[in-house]
Amino acid sequence: MTFLLVLLCQSAICNLQSEISLGDSLLKHGFNHEAAREFRSSLYHSDSGSLTAGLIRMKLGLSLGADNDLPTAAEELRTAGRLEPGLSEPAQTALAGFYARRRRYDLAEFELSDLLVFTRDSTRRATLNSAIGWLRLQKGDIASAAKSYELAGRPEVASTIGATKEGPRRSPTTAAVLSSFIPGSGEIYAGHTVTGLLGFAITAGSLAGAVWAAKADDWVSASIIVSTLFWRFYNGSRSNAVAFAEEFNAGSRHRRVVEISNRVVEPDWFREADSLTGYSLRPDTVSVENDKVEKGK
Repeated sequence: MTFLLVLLCQSAICNLQSEISLGDSLLKHGFNHEAAREFRSSLYHSDSGSLTAGLIRMKLGLSLGADNDLPTAAEELRTAGRLEPGLSEPAQTALAGFYARRRRYDLAEFELSDLLVFTRDSTRRATLNSAIGWLRLQKGDIASAAKSYELAGRPEVASTIGATKEGPRRSPTTAAVLSSFIPGSGEIYAGHTVTGLLGFAITAGSLAGAVWAAKADDWVSASIIVSTLFWRFYNGSRSNAVAFAEEFNAGSRHRRVVEISNRVVEPDWFREADSLTGYSLRPDTVSVENDKVEKGK
C-alpha cells in the first residue's frame, strides 16, 4: 500500500513537472494561450500555498497578459505576490508593462505607485520612480515626468526634458474672440485656413443675402437666411475655432513628447520576471497582439 502511494506521488510530481516544462516552452516561443492552459492545469497538481504554486501563478499571469486577457492576468499576478511576497515586485512590474504596452498608462502607474509605497530600498525606489516618470511622459504630463526622474536620481533626464522646447501654441480664447468679430479668422489663426475662408464666405454671403431681402421688404426670406445660415455658421465658426486651437496645442504637445521619448529609454518591464522564469517573455508577441486590440476598438 505504501509502495502504491509512493508511485502515485511520483507520478503526480512527474505530471506537474512535465506540464510546467511544456508551459515554459510554449510561453518562451510565444504560444501564450496554450501556455496558459498548461500552467492552469499544473495548478491542480501543486500545493496551493507553496512557492511552486506562486511561481506557477506568476507564469500563468504572464501567459494571460501576453494573450491580452489583462483582467485575469492581473488577478493571477497579484495572487502570486500574495502567495510569495518575493514575487510581488516582478509580478506587478510585469503587469505594469502589459498595461503600458496597451497605452493604459494610468493603470500602469497605479501598479508601480503601489509598489513604491511599500518599498524601502533606495535603488528599487529609484527604478520605480524612473519608470513612473516614463509613464507620465507618455501621458503628456511633462512637468510631473521631470519631477519623477529627479526623485529617481536622474537629473540628466530631467534636464533633457526641460531643455526640449515647447512648440507653438494657439489660444482658444483668442481664436473664439477673432471668430466673434470676423467669422473664420479664428479658424485661420488655429491653422485651418480653408475651413476659415469657407466659414467667412458663407457667413458674409448669408448676411448680404439677408440685407438684400430686407431691402426688398421680404422679411420672411431675410429671417430664414439669418436663422438657418448666418447664425448657424457664425456660432459654428466660433466653436470650430476653439476646437481647432485645442487640437493644434494637443498636436504640438504630442510632438514634444515624441521628441523627448526618443531620448529616454523605455523601462525593461519584464527583466525581473525573466530572471525568475529563466527565459524572456516575447515582447514582439505582446506588441503584435496590442496592435490587433487597438485596431479592433
